[in-house]
Amino acid sequence: MAKNQTVKLDFTKREVTGTGACRKIRSKNLIPVVLYGPDYKNGLAGTVSVRAIAPVANSGHRETTLIELAISDGTTASALIRDVQRHPLTRQIRHIDLYQVLKGHKLKVEIPVRIANADTAKGVKEGGLLTHSTRLVLVEVQPSDIPEEIVVDAKDLEMGAEVFVKDLAVPEGVTVLTDPEILVLHISALRSSDDEEVEGEEESKEVEVVAKGKAAKEEE
Repeated sequence: MAKNQTVKLDFTKREVTGTGACRKIRSKNLIPVVLYGPDYKNGLAGTVSVRAIAPVANSGHRETTLIELAISDGTTASALIRDVQRHPLTRQIRHIDLYQVLKGHKLKVEIPVRIANADTAKGVKEGGLLTHSTRLVLVEVQPSDIPEEIVVDAKDLEMGAEVFVKDLAVPEGVTVLTDPEILVLHISALRSSDDEEVEGEEESKEVEVVAKGKAAKEEE
């Protein structure tokens, strides 16, 4: 359960905002961004390189990847991606919101839950169906200790096995805030054709009984 690697980006402050200005920015292979947070309550507008930010913004771990910003005024800031706006058709990145995180202060962040060996789990090999119910858990953690993901190894899980949030293995220093009784995954038996036939027969008998009862009442 490795920690996310820190990404370093150059952040150039900008004074001009608006649709027209953002269009010009994007034509230069830059992305307009705004940095919010404790030290930037009104938001700090800037630009970052598309080439530098795209791998993070397009990854499955974009909201847990710590970004170290080198701001053009000589200051620095740590941040996480909070929102990515995309073109509705091309899906190209149009704008990004960043949120400042302070070192030494814990933050709340959702961590992806990944199931390893899902296809080779004992219960699945026996014909069961593995259902992944919870894919994100909320945790409280230091910015430098944010885990990339929480992994559940399903290899030895048998038919009927259940894994709850309380069963997840998390690194030291990570506090899970999601309800511990929430189900993360379970392996259930698939209904066989025999079970469906039996159920169908029971339904037919029930209909038959109701029909006889109705007929008896009509005769009275």
